[in-house]
Amino acid sequence: MITKWLTAAVSAYLWLSSPLQAEIRALLVGVSDYDEASDIPDLRGPKNDVTLMQDVLQARGATDIIVLADGVDGGTKPTLAAIETGFADLTARAQPDDLVYVHLSGHGTRQPDLSGDETDGLDEVFLPADSAKVPSGASTIPNSLTDDLLGELIINLRATGADVWVVMDSCHSGSGTRSLSGTTAERNVDPNVLGVDISQATAQSGATPPPSTVADAALGGYLAFYATRSNDVAREGDFSDGTTSDQWFGLFTAALAARLENGQALSYRQLFQGILSDMNKGRGFGAGSLQTPLWEGNLIDASVFGGGDNSGTTRYLTSGDRVEAGLVHGLQVGSLLALFPDVADSGDVAPLGYAQAEEVNARSSYLRPVATDCQPQAKTLCDWADSLPSEARFAQVEVHPANPTVRFSPILDFETGAPLAANNPTSDLLQDGVARAVEASGIPAEITPDKIDIRVTLRNDSLWFGPVTQLGADPVGLEVPLYGTGTPDLLPPVLRILRAERLARILDSLDGGGGLSNPLPLDIDAERFDSTLSDLASPGQRIQPQRECRPVFRNAMQSSFDGLDPLSDVKQCDVLRFSARGNRDGQRDVNRIHIDSQYCINVAYELVEGKQSQRKVGDEMVVCSDCPGDVYSAGQERLYVLVSDLEENAEALNLTGLVENCDTGTRSVRTARGEMLREFLQDAGQAGLTRGNMGMGMSAATGGIWVQSYRWRVLPRTEAFRTYASQ
Repeated sequence: MITKWLTAAVSAYLWLSSPLQAEIRALLVGVSDYDEASDIPDLRGPKNDVTLMQDVLQARGATDIIVLADGVDGGTKPTLAAIETGFADLTARAQPDDLVYVHLSGHGTRQPDLSGDETDGLDEVFLPADSAKVPSGASTIPNSLTDDLLGELIINLRATGADVWVVMDSCHSGSGTRSLSGTTAERNVDPNVLGVDISQATAQSGATPPPSTVADAALGGYLAFYATRSNDVAREGDFSDGTTSDQWFGLFTAALAARLENGQALSYRQLFQGILSDMNKGRGFGAGSLQTPLWEGNLIDASVFGGGDNSGTTRYLTSGDRVEAGLVHGLQVGSLLALFPDVADSGDVAPLGYAQAEEVNARSSYLRPVATDCQPQAKTLCDWADSLPSEARFAQVEVHPANPTVRFSPILDFETGAPLAANNPTSDLLQDGVARAVEASGIPAEITPDKIDIRVTLRNDSLWFGPVTQLGADPVGLEVPLYGTGTPDLLPPVLRILRAERLARILDSLDGGGGLSNPLPLDIDAERFDSTLSDLASPGQRIQPQRECRPVFRNAMQSSFDGLDPLSDVKQCDVLRFSARGNRDGQRDVNRIHIDSQYCINVAYELVEGKQSQRKVGDEMVVCSDCPGDVYSAGQERLYVLVSDLEENAEALNLTGLVENCDTGTRSVRTARGEMLREFLQDAGQAGLTRGNMGMGMSAATGGIWVQSYRWRVLPRTEAFRTYASQ
């Protein structure tokens, strides 16, 4: 998947809701009829896709709908010029908080990348109605809609403050157009049909996107649904059952419309999971199970079309006794799950039954049916009960058995290291906070002087939490002020710590997977660009984080990086970068999971394809011991790179929005670092808006998961000056 147009700052946020008053606008493009001289085969479904989605949108209250489709009443021929004009018209009318829906149905293909911004050397293109053969001596398809151009058009829309949802029911395979049967057909064009030679395309290592003049702070949110992943083909099918004519639809569009028409209050994530389930389980979609949809963007947990609240409860796909959730989702042997027929319900719907996870792998688990009164225990499964309900298609976690206990120290005096007296009121606050966090999360924790995981220190009127809470003479870790804001409540910070520690333990248990028998299928580069003491304000001087780090970041973007050593010490304004390149064929989901010194979990996702394409996994990380907004963030940090094979007919393992534990609506280190990046990056970032190319080799692996971990200390400013002044 190309990721080159979302900004670094915007991609760090999850837009959790859209205003109910937002206007819904739409651009619907369906290309069925191509010029015979181009040798592009016609399609039967796109015009019906457009009509179907127009009906769905109008039922949702949309009135500003531009229709570009042949064979549709009131539609305009979907040429490239008409598509660009449609985008321009919507951009002129869009307002902040509007939702703009863009639907593209038709053929897709590939052509050589001439701008040098593609790691595989190929542009992905959508074919408008006036697409033509490549002239002699040229290498690009006349009147094609490239991913670069589409990205610019959508960035312009988002610059109005509107959110944009793009659905692409097309593909970009080089396997040619052929009919699977009399009732399904593929939506792809072999580049050779158009006279395009892609055999000489050269992968661009470290390719970067072209600059944009749009300031990213003003951009609306973004989400894309792709009908197929990049080594599949998108299909259209005949839904007539022989009783009517002209009932061809894109399989993905049909599944999408069916979900939108049933009136459920869904998040986009729930909508996507429902579509994937429908296409895999039949429901008239036939060959739909042969294609695997994907999504990307930062609106995934928002309400669909800004509609009513959804439950927010995560449900996972099931198939027989298998559930698509495992260790990385927090499951463990003995976890109790409720089984449901659908991804979300209106009102209180009783579960079809219950099951326990009896075999738990990294990303999937196997279930056994249990009675409704099953009480999960750490080492004993409940008795087998009857069978799993045949109608069950989703599972929702009810409760986990006891996890290994997280151990907090008693509160220690910062100066002496001695524990506070047992009757100290602050000790009572900690005891209360831990007890309530255990009840809220189900994660066992205790306060003990032995074998502690989290040290708790009192300095002046603040508690500090961390593996260590002092570097040199300075406190480090998560600071929780006790006074000045009303009665102190330790539930939120302790709950944050417990969730971070649980995830870290799961990832630590997976770390080191691979080895000689199953080596990591990617080469991961962890790099660092060092700031110098001359870049930084001296201890005691006024600190302006953006001002001192901005020139360092700009210099880093024009310079080479060094390798990041294990257990490094890093300091203010250092820049960290992570990238991955496949070392064997196949597609892999890559999640970069950063647990910062404040115990906030931050996730960045990337799809890495093939062996030649190097992908940056997440945006550059600017280290800040002193962050914007007077946020202090020195201490120990952990980062995990989680790699998994992209599985057939299953949702990508994209942990964005699933494991984060810090409220993005409040000021935190996460948001402070996002603000810093917004200051640095004035172009339109690194996330793309169109599907990656088709035809990459399939992995020969049977499916696996790997974790590689990194740890470092963010030094306080005074300690950084003391350490580096002597070097």
